[in-house]
Amino acid sequence: MRRRLLAAMPLISTMLFLVAGLYLENWKLGWSFFLLIPLSWILLSKNVFKKVNDLIPLIALIVFLWLGFGFELWHPGWTVFLLIPLVNMIVEKRFTPRKIVTVGISVIYITIGFVTNVWHPTWIMLLLIPIINTIFFPYSFNSFKSNNNGWKSDISKYFKDKIIINEEEDEA
Repeated sequence: MRRRLLAAMPLISTMLFLVAGLYLENWKLGWSFFLLIPLSWILLSKNVFKKVNDLIPLIALIVFLWLGFGFELWHPGWTVFLLIPLVNMIVEKRFTPRKIVTVGISVIYITIGFVTNVWHPTWIMLLLIPIINTIFFPYSFNSFKSNNNGWKSDISKYFKDKIIINEEEDEA
C-alpha cells in the first residue's frame, strides 16, 4: 500500500492543486500541495538515515531563509547549503577520492574568501576540481556497459532504493 501511495502522490498533489486554485481561488495554497511529493517519499521511507539524508535539503533551505529573513544574514547563511553534500557523503559512507578533492578545494576556497574577503579572482581555483579529478581519478566507462541481463537489472543496480514500484514485489 505504501508503494502505491507513493506512486499516486503526484496525481493527488495535482488534484489538490486544482481544487485549491479553481474552487478556493487560492493558487498560492495550491502550489504548496506539490511539496507532498518529496515529503511523502521521505516520511514513508523505512531507513532512518535515508530520511535524514533526504530531509537535509529542506532543513538547509529553512535555516537559510530563517537566517536571511530573520537576521539579514544572507551572505554567510548560504553556507548551510554545503551541508547537503557533506551529509550525503557521511550517510552513504562513500568517500571517493573525487569527492574528497571536491570538498577539500571548496573548503580552501571558502576559507580564503571569508578570511581575505577576496572572492573574485580566487574562484579560479575551483577549476582545479575537474582538472585534478580528470587527471588522477578518471571515470571507468567499462562499468556502464550492459552485461545482457536486461535493462531492469541495470536500472535497479544503479538506482538501488530509488525504484518506487517493482512489479515482482508489489502486493495485490
